[in-house]
Amino acid sequence: MELDTLNDKQREAVVTTEGPVMVMAGAGSGKTRVLTYRIAHLILDLGILPTNILAVTFTNKAAREMRERISSLTNENLKYMWISTFHSFCAKLLRIELDGYKGYRKNFTIIDSDDSIKIIREIMKDKGYDQKEYNPKTIHSIISNIKNLEPFVTKNIALKSCVNTVMDEYNARLIKENLLDFDDLIAVTLDMLKEYPDLLEKYQNKFEYILIDEFQDTNIIQYKLIKILANKHKNIFIVGDQDQSIYSFRGAKVGNIDLFLRDFKDTVQILLEQNYRSTNPILRIANNVIANNQNRIKKNLFTNNDSKEMPTYYRTQSSYDEVMFVIDKIKELHLAGYQYKDFAVLYRANALSRQFEDMLVRYQIPYTIYGGLSFFERKEVKDMIAYMRLIINQDDDFSFRRVVNEPKRKIGQSLIDKLTTAALENKESLFKAIDHISPSGIGYNNLIAFKFNILELNEFLNDDNTEFITIIDEILNKTGYLNMLQNEGEEGKDRLDNVLELKSVLKEAYEYYEGSKLERLSQFLYDLALRTDVDNKNESTDCIKLMTYHQAKGLEYRVVFMVAMEEGLFPSINCQSDEEREEERRVCYVGITRAKEKLYITNARNRFMYGTQQATAESRYIKEMGKENLNIIGNAPKQFLNTSANYQKKAKPMEVEEHNDIISTGDKINHKAFGDGLVVDKKGDIITVAFAMPYGLKKLLASHPSIRKI
Repeated sequence: MELDTLNDKQREAVVTTEGPVMVMAGAGSGKTRVLTYRIAHLILDLGILPTNILAVTFTNKAAREMRERISSLTNENLKYMWISTFHSFCAKLLRIELDGYKGYRKNFTIIDSDDSIKIIREIMKDKGYDQKEYNPKTIHSIISNIKNLEPFVTKNIALKSCVNTVMDEYNARLIKENLLDFDDLIAVTLDMLKEYPDLLEKYQNKFEYILIDEFQDTNIIQYKLIKILANKHKNIFIVGDQDQSIYSFRGAKVGNIDLFLRDFKDTVQILLEQNYRSTNPILRIANNVIANNQNRIKKNLFTNNDSKEMPTYYRTQSSYDEVMFVIDKIKELHLAGYQYKDFAVLYRANALSRQFEDMLVRYQIPYTIYGGLSFFERKEVKDMIAYMRLIINQDDDFSFRRVVNEPKRKIGQSLIDKLTTAALENKESLFKAIDHISPSGIGYNNLIAFKFNILELNEFLNDDNTEFITIIDEILNKTGYLNMLQNEGEEGKDRLDNVLELKSVLKEAYEYYEGSKLERLSQFLYDLALRTDVDNKNESTDCIKLMTYHQAKGLEYRVVFMVAMEEGLFPSINCQSDEEREEERRVCYVGITRAKEKLYITNARNRFMYGTQQATAESRYIKEMGKENLNIIGNAPKQFLNTSANYQKKAKPMEVEEHNDIISTGDKINHKAFGDGLVVDKKGDIITVAFAMPYGLKKLLASHPSIRKI
């Protein structure tokens, strides 16, 4: 087949077919092209049967695209070629071979994590374990890690006993009901191949050539499966990038690359360093940052794209100014011909999306949360909002139903049915109907406790001596929601961050609405209902993408904004060990290399987050990029300022908000919460401003710091 379109290193990776080959493919260096051309070369030029080739990648989408590209290159029907994910490969093998092993049958059913947790919850109930002390999700996570050959180390003897008891019963129930969970697919396959030499030899002979994509993302058990299958022919080809290994929280082991080099002695190593995505100035800072990691195979990305436009760095006065800089730049570039789908805003924590969502909605710029939910659509945020609605209005049956058993209070459906009947008979809300049902069991007692919690929270909100935003803390503590999140491990930490970010939202609401605390909260929840029901829904494909760095891996955009580049946020405050710090730096590297043409790096001197105002230090990664490689503008530290004279004049109003301008009738102003508006009346220091719907006319204090004259 024709290989002239490949560069020298790509061609070497394609034609070096015998023995172990490891390709370290830098970001944007064409690794998928190499994989597909290599398989096509094996089939067309070497005459290898497609059924003797195994290609493994990490998503079904990637496997499907790989099959389509190889079919296009070979003009062959590859229906019977094994191109799949690890789990799909194992499921296919087990459908053929699993018959009687450990009591399993071929017609097994695969269950997902929700099904697994449900079974574990039932077992824990039967065994008498307190599910508040031992969260079923946590127990499931531990069992999953054990099945993936991750050691479970704890000094808590009671927890260890619980895990062992539940795991034994869980595995026995799966076998009895002929069920396999996702972890079992690989674990049972590996156990079978080890236990039955004839079966192992059958598949070693079948898969003469093995190719593994995204090798840096493999975990221990996946590597062991690859190793045992490739041990005979040793024609194994792995492609990946140490510098993009960012999934250790999922069990990925970047150290598997070292294991591979140890186990396959004569491995040919090939570096793909020519980048086809980004400009040289962007690659320069990417190379500088990742060079600070010690445990890596060194490579240096380069490109023939010699654009002179340096990445831009802007350190703003506040997080509001940061958001407005991003909005202004998007509007400017959109007018210049960029489509909305050309932009991505990347952040380290999901909670950081909230302010950007607010402003994108306000300026009617279409956006979507890539690979996740809008801030206000996340379950934990909706739960908190439902609690607040119920605290204000105990007749809100919809909110009552959402949170009465969240977290779990053993309030079963039969008790809810009794409550519903009592509510209908007495023509009252579900909350008030609690007084009309007969006492019965622990669920009833918990329902009474829930009722008094809501009433106490209502009193708290009406107390003039309490701070408005601490209602979130009170809900978390009184309802048990905080304890529930704390028992959910890493996922719970992320969800708790989102809940705490609601304190920032409430702080803004208190400043921008009028009346008592109860009235301000009511206005906020009313406006929020309009926003979440309509404004957040966006089916347009031409829209801004908001996402975390982990969700951005594998994607590329013409324009990328890396926001909130601050110590404690990025790198995360949770990074303690050298290994964790190196992975966090790889996350930064992934973010930089998503950008094709333009890269904007921003942070704020002061950030209001999780309900508190915080002075911030800029991320260490900015220094690692090299100040000489950045176009530093606006409110950056003086020692960093360079080629920004033109922009500084334009950006000055966003640097320091000035409130001393005399505002008169007919002036245009900008309000942090309500956007742009027109002053239609002024009496003393009180102005009446016409804002776009849904805000309409608002009476405001002209000297309020949230107002800026345009």
